[in-house]
Amino acid sequence: MALFSKKQRLESSGHAGDDKLLSIISSRSDLSAPRHWVHYLYFPGEAPARAAAEDAQAAGWNLQRVDEAATQDGSWVVIAERHEVVVDPTSVREARETFESIASRYPGGDYDGWEASV
Repeated sequence: MALFSKKQRLESSGHAGDDKLLSIISSRSDLSAPRHWVHYLYFPGEAPARAAAEDAQAAGWNLQRVDEAATQDGSWVVIAERHEVVVDPTSVREARETFESIASRYPGGDYDGWEASV
């Protein structure tokens, strides 16, 4: 399945939400341009968040933040990032697999998606 935009035809990343984000980005800029890319994971406490942060670093991601989330339930957020990377269907698919895998290692872990600069 392919997505269409004004600039180019995109292959699918395998995830409808990711494909929509890629389509939006490609309508505003060239997907081959390097950009800042940020991913969000949530955990029910500090210990699993810190362990997941180590996993993200081991997978080659930088940590922007590991801290209590802005919620009332005591959850913690891990924000992982890379600078100057190309965000395309292949890299998005690989990142989703990585972060969903990390989240699944810890009970209550949740990969909440990504955003990228335009």
